[in-house]
Amino acid sequence: MNINQLSKEVASFIKNTNEFKAMNKSKLELDKNRSLKRQFDMYINKKNNLYSNYSLEDASKKVNQLNRDYNDFFNLPVVSNYIQKTKEFNNMMENFYKLIEKELLK
Repeated sequence: MNINQLSKEVASFIKNTNEFKAMNKSKLELDKNRSLKRQFDMYINKKNNLYSNYSLEDASKKVNQLNRDYNDFFNLPVVSNYIQKTKEFNNMMENFYKLIEKELLK
């Protein structure tokens, strides 16, 4: 089996995980509300700009303030659910990468 075929199979497997499905479902819910989606996209853009334009230390401070500014927004059920499901998916992927690393280092 070549690496391209294997990567397609791994991607297919990941798409069928509960974590991916839940994250995708919560994203669709967020996307349905154009106002919330627009606010979320604005937050992501602001956060990315901070990390692009400042040192890591300064950007972290500014992102902390940005997060405080968006606290009420993050507590909205649709937004909160999407953030939580994304974290769960990212944790699953992090564990997956750690398992691959462990196998590589054997």
